[in-house]
Amino acid sequence: MKKVPSKNEVSENNNPNGSIIIEIPSIEANFSSTEHCETAGHCHGALFQDAGERNKIGAYLLEFGITLHSVLIGLTLGTTSESFVPLFIALCFHQFFEAIALGAQIAHSKRISIKSAIFMVVFFAFTTPVGIAIGIGIHSGTYNPKSVSSLLATGILDSLAAGILIYVALVNLITTEMGVHALEFHALSNRLKLLYFGALYLGVAAMAIIGRWA
Repeated sequence: MKKVPSKNEVSENNNPNGSIIIEIPSIEANFSSTEHCETAGHCHGALFQDAGERNKIGAYLLEFGITLHSVLIGLTLGTTSESFVPLFIALCFHQFFEAIALGAQIAHSKRISIKSAIFMVVFFAFTTPVGIAIGIGIHSGTYNPKSVSSLLATGILDSLAAGILIYVALVNLITTEMGVHALEFHALSNRLKLLYFGALYLGVAAMAIIGRWA
């Protein structure tokens, strides 16, 4: 009984003329699992391949990092008594830039509902005043901002917030807007790309300068 080679097998047969016939395996089967992954959605990593879901997670992470940091700087403003005016001015600019970043991320994500977006905005608006109120209440008591426990707690929370913000900025914001799959960005002229990068570096420099006081 003669065996008939399948599509996924490579066989060499001699035809009557003496030449060799090579059957190349079909690539349809190689794409069947991918098509099934796209239709059924059961494959590992499918969640991370969805740009909308990545933007949604990035917005939530950015919200968490910003609100945590806002409470901390509000706490700092509420407990300070020497450099209140420069710290307050730096805080206003700091919150302004963070609000723009958060609003742009929420608007860019199409998976966040209107109710969730309103809740995120209102929650962000209340974090700094809450931090200031906590700082004023602590400052009226026996709070010592230069004690070991206070410095340790502030350092841990600051590092946590900074790590989240850096991760969101590099992975979710810059990669999404200027990465390999950002077709709209790569379709721009070199002059506009240079302008984009200049604005990015200018924003980083501005936040670094403001961070001197905030």
